[in-house]
Formats: sequence, structure tokens, C-alpha cells
Amino acid sequence: MYKFIISLIFSLGCTFQSFGQLTSNWFSFKEIERNIWVIDDHKAVNIYLVIGMDSSLVVDTGIGSADLHALISKITDKPLIVVNTHGNSENAGGNYQFEKVYVHPDDSLSARICNLPGNRLDAAKNMLRGESPSKNDMFIGNEVHTKLVAVHDGHLFNLGDRVIQVIETPGHTPGSISLLDIKNKFLFSGDNDNTIVWMFLKGCLPLRDYLKTLEKMNTRSSEFKTLFPGHGIPKPAGFIKDQIFCVKSILNGTCEPVEFKSYAGDAMMCTFGQASVAYNPDNL
Repeated sequence: MYKFIISLIFSLGCTFQSFGQLTSNWFSFKEIERNIWVIDDHKAVNIYLVIGMDSSLVVDTGIGSADLHALISKITDKPLIVVNTHGNSENAGGNYQFEKVYVHPDDSLSARICNLPGNRLDAAKNMLRGESPSKNDMFIGNEVHTKLVAVHDGHLFNLGDRVIQVIETPGHTPGSISLLDIKNKFLFSGDNDNTIVWMFLKGCLPLRDYLKTLEKMNTRSSEFKTLFPGHGIPKPAGFIKDQIFCVKSILNGTCEPVEFKSYAGDAMMCTFGQASVAYNPDNL
């Protein structure tokens, strides 16, 4: 079992504030729907906690630079089911803190690789734009020998009073999944439905394949009313239609692309309505 020195800290002392909000030195988090919490991992990514009667679902584990497990333990004492929507570093970087994590097999290798200590530190520096911790912001922890469990389309997680269904949504990564809270009509969609979807990274599927995923989800839009994305604020189900038109405009050449620059590389970007897609012109 590897021993990890984690470069950035989560302060164990949390302060309850008004409107159901909590803050810490590293995370901010609040209840956005009844028994649904969003955890902001230092403005890098959204982590979601869905609390059920018998168990709780953790949607993604963040960049892994702070003690997410300790934080969640302050919100709920229910047994945890931990799931990665995909295997990117900001979504699976904290897997090492949990004994078992569900991930689609097409993303299991990347989820494993991003938990290596050097990779996790490099990813955190990129995501946080090189931010350095103070001397008082050091947390030393040990890796849990995490077991990655394969999950596929249609798998059901029963939380007691909520049933969460896995939907395969390949595009941003080959093994991307979304998680549908069937009864409450909420969809936790990872990076499939961000305001700007990054489709230019190494490993992204061609835009034509991503379009198929969007069209599939659009046919199921009556099953969910709200999208909870990996980055940004919740969106209505109709947002997917803007995404479809955006991708189609790229593929048929009718959009007017602009340059898009990021810490992960440069791309071209098109926008339709509220949706933008940053893409690689050589991967259509």
C-alpha cells in the first residue's frame, strides 16, 4: 500500500452557516435540493452527495488534494456508494480515500492512473493554476487500497428511498456515465452537459459520437427535469437541445468558431444558445 503525502489540506473544522451552507478552508458545500449536497472542490469541480434512507451516493471524488472522506463524514453517517462519472483527474483524483469506487471499465485505467501521487499533484497544480498551500495547509494521509468496480448501462444503485440508474454517455471520455435519480428526476451528468464541454482533450471521442450521446439523452429528457453538471450550475433538461444544435453547427460548418485557450491546451469553440463546445477540428 502506497503512502501519500498530500500537498493541500482540508481543515477538519467546519462552520455551519445560513441557508444550509457549510464552509471549510478548502471546500465549500451546501444543500441544493432536499438531501442533495454539492461540494465545490476549491472552485475546480463539483462533487455531489445524494443522501438516501439506507445509504448515500458520492458522485465523483474531486482532485484529491484535501480530505473529502472526512468532510462527507460530517454531513452523513450513512454507508457510502462512490461513483466516478468518468476517469479524469478532477473527477477521480480522490478515489484513493475510499475502499471501493464504481467506474465504467473504459475509464478505469485513467481513473487508476490519476490517483498516482505524482499525477495527482500535477493535476491539482494545473486545475488550481499553480496555487501553493501555506505551511498550515498540509494534510498527511494514507492511500486506501481502492477497489475499482465495473459499472455498465442500466445498473441500479438503491439508496433505500431513491434508486439511481447508470446511463452510458460516451463522448468527453469513452467511459463517461450519467446518474439518473429516477423518482426525483435529477441527472448527475459529469462533464457531458457543462456550459462549455471540452471535446479537444486526448481521449475524447469524435464529435459525431458525442452527438449520438446527446441525441440519446434528448429522447430521455422527460425522465429528468434538472441537470447537475461536473462544472457550473444546474441546468434544465432543455439545455441538451442547445448542445445538439451546437455540435451540429460544427459538423455542418455553419458555426463561426473562435479560439479557445486553457491550461489543458488550445482548441476551437462554437456556441449555440447557452451551450458551447470546445473541440479539435481534427477529431470530428
